[in-house]
Amino acid sequence: MKTKSEEVFESFLTLNNIPFQKIEEVKEKASYRPDYLLEFGDLRLVVEVKELAEDDNFGVVKDPLRPDIRSYSGTPGDHVRKRIRGSKKQIQYGANQGIPSILLIYNNIDPVFQRFGTEDFDFKTAMYGELTLLIDRNTRETSDFFQGRNNELQESKNTSFGAVGRLADRGGKQTVTLFENVYSKVKVPYELLPACFEVIRVEMSKEPLSFA
Repeated sequence: MKTKSEEVFESFLTLNNIPFQKIEEVKEKASYRPDYLLEFGDLRLVVEVKELAEDDNFGVVKDPLRPDIRSYSGTPGDHVRKRIRGSKKQIQYGANQGIPSILLIYNNIDPVFQRFGTEDFDFKTAMYGELTLLIDRNTRETSDFFQGRNNELQESKNTSFGAVGRLADRGGKQTVTLFENVYSKVKVPYELLPACFEVIRVEMSKEPLSFA
């Protein structure tokens, strides 16, 4: 039986006339395979689809007398970060064969708006680190904002990921948004992707931090 995320992704591919095949699962414990192989033109892509299903911090009723008032709390990037960690082996399967490999995350925690934990900010924070500002204790001058700690993508870490993306189904419209991994060892040829893929390219500054 297909998961909700698989149904949405296959619908997206079918509607956009993108040929695909489900990669056969192997039962051996040590075998990790991704979900899909896409082939169009001269391009091949491997895609692993992960689904957010539960979060105790989403839609919490704190006052039994006011069940209509709900709270939502979480750490920016936390859900995306965990899915990156949990899909390394599947992504390596394709990258080790020289095939650009993509992780897509579908938000089934927040099925209507699909924002809780999967906003653009969540992806950028999980991939490249928390937005950080340094303050000089003596002069009180501040640095420019930069991506700091808790970055899952680095020059020597998770280089198999070609991109990490959001799979969404809002109002019956399926979309895919890809966030580039600038450290990827097998690059996604974004110029060859069909227009149905929204792409967010990333520029990482290698200039030393300076105070304004």
